Amino acid sequence: MNSIEKTLEYHELLMTYSDTSKFGDDTLPKGFHYEFYKSGDEEEWSKIHIESGEFMSMKEGLKIFHDFYGSFLKELPKRLFFIINDVGEKVGTATISLLSEKEFGYDAVVDWLAIKKQYQGYHLSKPMINKVIKLANELGHKKLLLHTQTHTWLAAKLYLDLGFEPFNVEEDMKGWQILKTITNHIKLRNIKKVPENDIYFDIALKTKAKLDELFETNYEYSIWHKNGRHDVEVNYNNHLYKYKYHDDKNGFWLEKDK
Repeated sequence: MNSIEKTLEYHELLMTYSDTSKFGDDTLPKGFHYEFYKSGDEEEWSKIHIESGEFMSMKEGLKIFHDFYGSFLKELPKRLFFIINDVGEKVGTATISLLSEKEFGYDAVVDWLAIKKQYQGYHLSKPMINKVIKLANELGHKKLLLHTQTHTWLAAKLYLDLGFEPFNVEEDMKGWQILKTITNHIKLRNIKKVPENDIYFDIALKTKAKLDELFETNYEYSIWHKNGRHDVEVNYNNHLYKYKYHDDKNGFWLEKDK
């Protein structure tokens, strides 16, 4: 299974970290270092999320950047950091967001943690998560809230490994059941598994099969199905392709969006 698996049913997963004074080693492998955000890094931030499969275009990434960070933009030079390789390429990023209103009693949230797909496997995730916890402590946040999801199941497993705990489980039990079925994590021992054929989103499976026929490999995609939408966006070789999906008496098919 891919580290980002969009054929899974999407469910948000909330986690908490109760004591940020406790964190592991944040030392990166040789050839990588941390740097904080500077004005003008917006495109590099967006590029990381495009190349990790989160966004489909620079336009989408920049819009989300400004919409999300607009309320605490001046805080970013101490809250948003990058992992940079030895040739100056930004390959990963994470943020300790400052909330204007507390969420479940938390005033800080781990947000937008991502590593470019080609650098996943370079042992960057563990030190980066430890860096997040350490940074939160330095900023005066004694505890943290984290939003993750079933699509990024492998990251969710790593958060649990490094001390985060499931939170508000009853709000979306199915999401935690999916994570339990995939990982069988010890922290989910009181949660029941579901049949493996019940963890996937049927429309996503059908869409992925059609896109495999069209693009074969090395593409990223998003499906927009809520509020009556039937949209599919594909990033292939840095080109954006748009489709409408149809699931009717003629079977499942994609129509190129004009």
